Amino acid sequence: MTLEFWNTVAAWGTFTVIAATAIAAVVQLNHMRHSNQLGGLLTTFGILQDPALRDLINYVRHDLQANMKDDVYRRSLLDTPVDRAKHPEFYIIDVYNHIGAFLRGGLIDEEIYMRTEWYNVRLYWNLLVEPIAIRRTLNPYVFENFEYLAARAEAWVAKHPKGDYPPTERRLELPAVPDVLNVTAM
Repeated sequence: MTLEFWNTVAAWGTFTVIAATAIAAVVQLNHMRHSNQLGGLLTTFGILQDPALRDLINYVRHDLQANMKDDVYRRSLLDTPVDRAKHPEFYIIDVYNHIGAFLRGGLIDEEIYMRTEWYNVRLYWNLLVEPIAIRRTLNPYVFENFEYLAARAEAWVAKHPKGDYPPTERRLELPAVPDVLNVTAM
């Protein structure tokens, strides 16, 4: 066997080792990215389940709309900085604004996040859009990441108008709901 033959074999061997190393590196980076996204999702879901946040969410769901009818309350939304003792809704706005930034930056997988949270994102955007609009009279770009998150939730609903339950999976039967409930879907 000639020297040229052995040089060719060595070159192909080197190429094979480098190609295998590159493929392994890409696979490892992909696993690391998924691991980081999982960590981000778990942290986000942990924050959303925090008991202190639950109290703030209950405030937004049950008391904010009544407070928004008060002109003094509405005017105090323009105070800089906003008094968070008077306006705890801004803690919820901040949480969703941060989540929106994480989603925009690719730190959270949109598909997985929206699969579980699209409803809440839309709900809290709609409940909090008026205080946001008032703050935006001072800074039109404040809370853009929350807006982005809400827009992505709207896109999710448009893409999955009948939900995203796997079509090949059998659906479970639900009990009949009495007509007196007059349930409407969001």
